Formats: sequence, C-alpha cells, structure tokens
Amino acid sequence: MAKSATTTKKRSGKKGGKSASVKKATPSGASVPHPEIATASKATGKGSPSPGGDVAPESQANMADAAQVAQKRRVINDLFQRGLAAHQAGQIDDAIRLYSASLRQNPQQPDVWNNLGVALRRSKKFEAALMAYRRAAELRPENAGLWSNMGNCLREMMRFDEAIVAHKKALELDDSIKSHTFNMGLVYRDLNRFEDALRHFDQALAIDPDYVDANWDKALAHLALGNYADGWAGYETRRKLADNPIRPLDTAPEWDGKTDLRGKRILLRAEQGFGDMIQFARFVPLVARKAGHVILECRKELLPIMRTVAGVGTLVEKGRPLPEFDVHVPLLSLPHVMGIGGDALLKISADPYLTPPPGKHVRLAPTPGTVLKVGLIWAGKLNPRDRSCPIEMLLPILSAKGAAFYSFQIDDRRADLDKLGLNAFVTDLGDHIHDFGDSAALMKAMDLVISIDSSPAHLAGALGVPVWMLQLFTTDWRWMVDRSDSPWYPTMRIYRQQAPADWSVPVKKLSGDFATLLQARQRDEMTV
Repeated sequence: MAKSATTTKKRSGKKGGKSASVKKATPSGASVPHPEIATASKATGKGSPSPGGDVAPESQANMADAAQVAQKRRVINDLFQRGLAAHQAGQIDDAIRLYSASLRQNPQQPDVWNNLGVALRRSKKFEAALMAYRRAAELRPENAGLWSNMGNCLREMMRFDEAIVAHKKALELDDSIKSHTFNMGLVYRDLNRFEDALRHFDQALAIDPDYVDANWDKALAHLALGNYADGWAGYETRRKLADNPIRPLDTAPEWDGKTDLRGKRILLRAEQGFGDMIQFARFVPLVARKAGHVILECRKELLPIMRTVAGVGTLVEKGRPLPEFDVHVPLLSLPHVMGIGGDALLKISADPYLTPPPGKHVRLAPTPGTVLKVGLIWAGKLNPRDRSCPIEMLLPILSAKGAAFYSFQIDDRRADLDKLGLNAFVTDLGDHIHDFGDSAALMKAMDLVISIDSSPAHLAGALGVPVWMLQLFTTDWRWMVDRSDSPWYPTMRIYRQQAPADWSVPVKKLSGDFATLLQARQRDEMTV
C-alpha cells in the first residue's frame, strides 16, 4: 500500500528451494506462483556430445578429442552447478551470469534454459525469461514444470490468455503436481474469476490438503466473493505463511471469541501493514464492550490515530515491552473469532471510527473562489504490483477552476510535481506529514480524497471523508468484484481498470464525476 505518513517496511524475497519453489507470499495479499528449478542437468542435448561411454583407442588424436570433449563437459556442468548454488542462495545476478555462460558453451540444455527463465523472472526481466522458457520448450516440450513456469511468467506480464494456454499444457502433461493446478488458479484469481480460481485451489488441495498457499488463496477468493464464514476461517492460514509476522506468544491463552472477557485485560496484537491495521481497527470497540481493559499494539506511526479508537485503554508500540494481560488475539483474527458476517460488517462500518488526534490544527489557504479541497495520492509501493496511477493521467481535473489540490505523498514521488511543473496547481503537504495523526488532521480538512489503493484510502474511509479510489484490474480481496462501493467504507467510491495496466477508463469516469461534483458545489456557492 502507498505510504501516507511513513516509509513502509520492505519484505525480503524468499530464496529458492531444491527443485521446488522460489516464491514469496505476503499475509495481506495473495500468493505468487510456484516455479520449478532443475537441480541436476547434463551438459548434453540435441547435437551435443555423448554423456559417457568408453572411448575406442583408434588413434591418439581420437583420444585427445575425447579428452577435450570430457573436459568441456566438466566445464559446462561446473558452470551449471555454480549457477544452481547461487540461485538457491538467492544470488540471482550471479545465477543468471553462470547459467548464461553454461548455455554459451552448449545451448542444448533445456534444464539450464528453464532455470535461467526462473532467475530472469525473479529479476523482473520478463521478456528475456519468456525467451528462455521457449528455448527450453523447443528442446524438451514434454516437461510439465517448464510449461507451468512459462505460465507464471506470462501471468506476471498480464498476458492472461497465453498464461492459461501454458498452464493447460502443463496440466495435460502432469496434473498430479499440486503447484501446476495452483498456478492455474492464480491466473483466474488475477482475472477476478474467483469461482474458477476456487475450483483449481480445491483441486490442488485434493492432492495436498495441507497446501498452505492454496488454503490461503482459497480464503482470499471467498472473501472477495463475500463468503465471510469460509473466508475468515481460511484467513487464519496467514499464520502458516513463510513470512508470517505473528510471533509466538505463550505467556497467556489466545482468545477464542467465546471465553468471557469480563474483568480481563485483552491484548490485540499488531500485524501486517498500515492499511490493514486501520481497516481492522473498527472491531476494537466490539471487544471493548466485552473486556475489562483493551490493550492495542501498533506501529509507532499509527499511535496518534489509534488513540482515537473507542474502547482503547492502553496503547503499546510494536516491539516495546508489553504490559500485563490475561488473553490476547491478533487484530486481524477478530472477524473470525467474533463471527462477523456481511450484515454485521455493514452495521459496524456505518459510522467513522477514527478522528484526528486532539491538538492537531490545520490551516489551509486555498485561493479565492475555491469550493472544493481535494487530497491526492497517486503513487505507492511497487510490490506485489505497482498500484500507482501516473499523475499525468489526472491533469484534466488538476486544471479545473474552483478546486484546490493537496498532495499527501511523502515519498520520492513528491518530485513528480516539480518534474511536471505542477507546483502552482498542487500544494505539497509532505513536509507537514510525520505520522498518521498529521495525515488525519489534514484529510479532515478535505472535501474529497482521490487515492490509489493505499493506506491513505483506508485512513480517509475510516475518518468518514469521501474517498475516490483508483483500483487495478486485478482486484484486492477487500474491494471485491464489479462494484463501485465498499462494505468497509460507506464514503468510498471505486474506479476500476477494465483492462490490465489501462487507467484510461477509470480516470475518464472519475473525471466526469469530478466535473459534476465541482459544478454542483459552484451552484451551491452561488445560491448562498
């Protein structure tokens, strides 16, 4: 999610395991596909020297030739093994260099082409990765794992139709491998075809019921479809993910949602990103009605606004020593343990649950004639996908008379304003934002916030500020499918891409709605 008041924590990628996966999964989002790397390769292939056998001593020259062939084979194999070791150690640039050197010596090595493709894809050199996979397919078209890898690459390039073809080929060759079915499911997930995705996740789980990533993405698919009972139950799978941030806590029992909390101190534990914490903070007052005292753990940047959540008794910064408590539960487990369904979610979300911290004063000086103050967030983090919308796309609304625009960017993308010469059209608030309390105070002074999918969008919604959100074609589970509203935030309106990487349709719709809103405000101003 984009940064509203601080720099988000970067997650490191996972290193490649033996003949299995080089993957990473984030608890707040969906899994990435599982590539297969070969751990043994002969430096042979079509048109290559024979891998072994006795050399007939017909002549000294023939023996010398055979020795040269054997030496070359050893050199090629050594390059591959060194490349594989680097790959498995996460030294991807070295792996690419060594695989490439091996292939220059002998290009007839399908396993090496496959591994090169995996390494290149991890480096986001997708076109080169696809070329490598295709070279491998020419040499060994019967390799199911190769076709699955190719499908993964095509999916990441958002060439979904081609990805489906590649994955179907993998499944035709071998449908007994759980990752092949799972990877196909990820394509349907990215196409927002969640029923098809669920079918493939279930097929993978039929092979291995304990398949963590399939259980995780199955949960997210259910949530995207509004199947909350199954979704929240499956959402607990995040505890088993490779980079699970929920640390063990054995000093007290975990609350199951049923145990009587009267007179007890409950610790609500921090996890995941800023936006997730803001989103799930709405459930804190429900717990406070049951418990004797609520202790809420959160990251430092969130402390000022989390103090304004009703029912919070004690705030503790994540990483600091914890006060005494009787029971605990991760914040994002509350919907599951409390049995929150669709109707309950709408009721809980009907009213704002955050306010600016006391003592935060905002003084804005919009130009005369301003009838609409608009906050802007157009760029965010790049992983797992770049959710940014180029600010150039928003130029039609930035030129509108009667509106004053304020940038809430606090990262390097603040420079976009100067780069495009927009400082006269957009006021940069970055120097005034040090935490989410500052952001909250400034947002409450806005008539509208226009944001990409980011923590500022959550903050605006939680404050009850109208927020128009630009959403990628591949939806996040919490924004569901094919709807312009959100059960989480009544003041939110969603503008969705209708094709991958194409902002033209949502921006055009947003621009039209903005013109209508601005004209209405101007008419109201004239009648006062």
